[in-house]
Amino acid sequence: MPVVRRFVVHISMDSSAPDQVAPTATRLIDLPDFHGPARLRKAAYKASRMVKPSTKTSNAKKRSAKHAAAQLDAYTQGISVSLREQMKTFKAHLRGLSPFEAVLADLTLKSLVREGLPDLKMVINNFDVMRRAVVREGKEASLACVNAQTKEEATKQLEEGMAHVEEVFNDNAEALFDLITTTQRLRRLPHVVTDEPIVVLVGMPNVGKSSIVTATSSGVPEINSYPFTTRRLLLGHVVEEGSKRYQVMDTPGVLYRADEDRNPMEGLTLASVELLPSAIVFVCDLSGTCGAQSSPRLQLEVREQIRAAFPSRPWIDVRSKADLPLEEGLTAECIPEGTLEVSVHEDVGVDELKLRMAGLIQKVRRSRREHPAA
Repeated sequence: MPVVRRFVVHISMDSSAPDQVAPTATRLIDLPDFHGPARLRKAAYKASRMVKPSTKTSNAKKRSAKHAAAQLDAYTQGISVSLREQMKTFKAHLRGLSPFEAVLADLTLKSLVREGLPDLKMVINNFDVMRRAVVREGKEASLACVNAQTKEEATKQLEEGMAHVEEVFNDNAEALFDLITTTQRLRRLPHVVTDEPIVVLVGMPNVGKSSIVTATSSGVPEINSYPFTTRRLLLGHVVEEGSKRYQVMDTPGVLYRADEDRNPMEGLTLASVELLPSAIVFVCDLSGTCGAQSSPRLQLEVREQIRAAFPSRPWIDVRSKADLPLEEGLTAECIPEGTLEVSVHEDVGVDELKLRMAGLIQKVRRSRREHPAA
């Protein structure tokens, strides 16, 4: 029988850099922007204009040459240092993500590669090539300024040098645009509060998980879209007495197959259970109306897989669409003991499910108090 492996993925990135990991978890929604070429050039040009001629050099020709070189250096560094610091912040932010958001970022980055964007490691390498090219061109242009024989020549070398640095920057800017696109996509990912208790609804496709999220939430659930799945997922919230609250999460369907054959959508489901302070509501539709891929017997097989993978998670079994009869040939003895029968359509079992979900959350909170590092 296929086995469910706990789903932990690490973002592929060069770990040799000395950047420090943030002491508390960062969030994808707070991922800082990369400034575009025009903004960087404008700031660099402003910095170059702030450079004043040295009063220590009495020779006018040398003073002009040194001033031009200093302005060129300020322009080059205004671009290169900003690029370096932005990349340092980007890497540190990704390394500081909570385990769940790190998996979410990893799944998203892989989906962007399938869309045609280069791998993040390649983008970062190209970004570094771009920055080094800017520095190299700036050094050559600065040397030309130093060697100028007249004030007019120094001014000319400064103008030409800045133009050459800008040209090199623009010619290699694709890596910067790729990073801007990647950052924007990561920042727009749905935000799950990773330190707030959550009920994760797990089951095969088309078993009624989203309907249960809507029926058990205090308000209208958020509609979440992920780049690695075309299915819109719901994230609801339940507000309890005393302003406490917990989340209720719809997840992509998990199929009955070997772990190595699982897709990113299933990866999100397993990561949600593994890496969030979660309880599981396993949803089965045993009416036989979900299609062959989600037949009742396969649903029960998947239920055994998930239960075996997460034996310590607070758990409820739910039979959805309970207003419909069991599939022909399926008997009540096949249903896991203690399964709650729910029909959102007929409003059957919904209130009881809410009570049981609240009980699950109490177990999650108690476990976190007793094992805060878990």
